Amino acid sequence: MGTQIHWTPLDRDRWSLVLKCGYRVLADSNQTLDIVTVEEVTGQRQLHHLVDVGTFDTEEGRALMAERPHLADISLEHLRSLSDGTLGREWVRFLDRHHLSVETTKQPTPWTSGDKEAYVLHRIRQSHDLWHVLLGLGTSGHEEVLVHAFSLAQTGLPCSIAIIVLGALKHMVLEGRWQVLQHQLAEAHRVGSHADPLLAVFWERHLEEPLDLVRQRLRLTPISA
Repeated sequence: MGTQIHWTPLDRDRWSLVLKCGYRVLADSNQTLDIVTVEEVTGQRQLHHLVDVGTFDTEEGRALMAERPHLADISLEHLRSLSDGTLGREWVRFLDRHHLSVETTKQPTPWTSGDKEAYVLHRIRQSHDLWHVLLGLGTSGHEEVLVHAFSLAQTGLPCSIAIIVLGALKHMVLEGRWQVLQHQLAEAHRVGSHADPLLAVFWERHLEEPLDLVRQRLRLTPISA
């Protein structure tokens, strides 16, 4: 079962901000700053829910919230020295291949009240590319939509719904990816619903482990896109 979704009521100024950001993202799917802004503004109730509902009430989750590490602080050179097939090595390979920087996940959280909620939001942002690796998905438009279908089941952030709907229209319907629309989209959400909760995983403890073993332990299967 996927995570329950809680909607954040928005005043006129926030609605205006969300609509402006959404318009820019429709024109250019690579407007990452606009995406994370909408995610934060619309996700406040959901962040409170994730903190309050016991998402982190596991051994790793409690340690994570106590220590609050940031994946963006990990040495990429160390990850490059790991054996092929380990989670950390495949993650940094993904970052290098797609010219991505973990530094971009350190954006401030001006719309978020509460230290715990702000940390959870940072953790979601910083885990996004790692989830790509776990799912075996690249960074093309339709693959990003599939990751958000998975993420919706895991986090319940309302922004993912808009990305799925608009992204499916732009990158699946208009680009003629009917197989992805008819099968992989539902599969991605189903994988997210069946997998163990990933937010409470202390990834820093598992980067040297084989990727396949991590997937197996989390009951997560790659998605064919």
